[in-house]
Amino acid sequence: MQTYISLPSGAACYNKTLGMPSSRILPKLGLPQIASLVLLLLFVAQCLWFMAHVPITQMESSYIEDGLLHVDRLVNASSEYRSPLIALLAGYPAKLIGGESNFARLSDFRFLVRLPFLMAGLLLGASLWYVARRLYGNLGGYIALGLYCFSPMAITRSSQIQPDILGAWGAFGLVFTGIAAAHTLYAPRDVVLWNWKRILLMGVSIALCVGAQWTLWVVLLPTLGFMLWVGHVRPKAVVAIFAAACLVGLFLLWAVASFRPFLFAQALRSANWIEFSPAEISGKTVFSLLGLFFLQNGLGPALLLVVSLGTFAFWKRTRYFGTAAPLITAVLLIGVGLTMQHFAGLIFLFIALPFLILFMAGISADLFETRYAVFANAIIVGVLVANAVIDIGGLLRLASFGSR
Repeated sequence: MQTYISLPSGAACYNKTLGMPSSRILPKLGLPQIASLVLLLLFVAQCLWFMAHVPITQMESSYIEDGLLHVDRLVNASSEYRSPLIALLAGYPAKLIGGESNFARLSDFRFLVRLPFLMAGLLLGASLWYVARRLYGNLGGYIALGLYCFSPMAITRSSQIQPDILGAWGAFGLVFTGIAAAHTLYAPRDVVLWNWKRILLMGVSIALCVGAQWTLWVVLLPTLGFMLWVGHVRPKAVVAIFAAACLVGLFLLWAVASFRPFLFAQALRSANWIEFSPAEISGKTVFSLLGLFFLQNGLGPALLLVVSLGTFAFWKRTRYFGTAAPLITAVLLIGVGLTMQHFAGLIFLFIALPFLILFMAGISADLFETRYAVFANAIIVGVLVANAVIDIGGLLRLASFGSR
């Protein structure tokens, strides 16, 4: 079910794709919304199951300790790889339970200290469903959310204290909020001031994305490129909106640094903005990283990705902005991730996952409208069912292992 959004002739085109905010504060609760809520509740249930059977790890304890010290202004939790954002999100809940005196018993409070990351995972799923449904219709939304809610990588990253899920949510929000803002440039109004809400959302997304890991600034590149392509009629307005969002993001990162200008400037100077290690690139490391990524995420989505890429390459109808944009972003992120060392590279591959899911949902929705719909239905439904069974089976094995 494709929706062309390639050079819109007016703002009305955007209403039919990514969707402008309606006058209703709360959307009408229909079958699509109820189905998405059920899937998201299943996602939350799996995350809670994971939390219940996995105690606080050493890495999580490190983030919590840094966050507690940063909250008390005893240290600066910023590092060469990321801002204090992750440490603060772990430190503030720990502070509420008196983490300084109960540090040895943090696992007893793991649901609370991991809650911000669970919320980020939940909101990423909701954002993915919203964008997929606007681009590809209800069917595309169901496929995207079905792939996400039973993704082992999404569940584990949403259930632990780590930068991956914050970076993924920020990157996804940044790209598609930027595209949404660019679509409004066809309206005859002062679009820069009128877009203040989207500018604020883009700024929050930048703070989440870049704050999770400094090298994620590369997501700004496709965002600006898509905005200039979609909003080519008013390029100066595009640059003004983008610059304003960057300033908002910079201000929020300064707030994360507790409004200490000297320490913030020092953190920016010492940040490792480019973690690329071209000298370490080899066929063995690339295949190892890709293998680990697809193995962790299940073989079903890997099969669907191969089918989607083949369809995109050989069927012209599927090559439009709504599928090309997420694919381009995912390819960029994966390409950058493969030039990095193992841990940093895997983060980039995970952040590419929502864009890959969105791309697969778009291609799948198109396949359902062809004469090969029965064949496509068998593959897509089979992948979704197999992915859910494998994911739930993995959680049950985790519970069995934890009870020994």
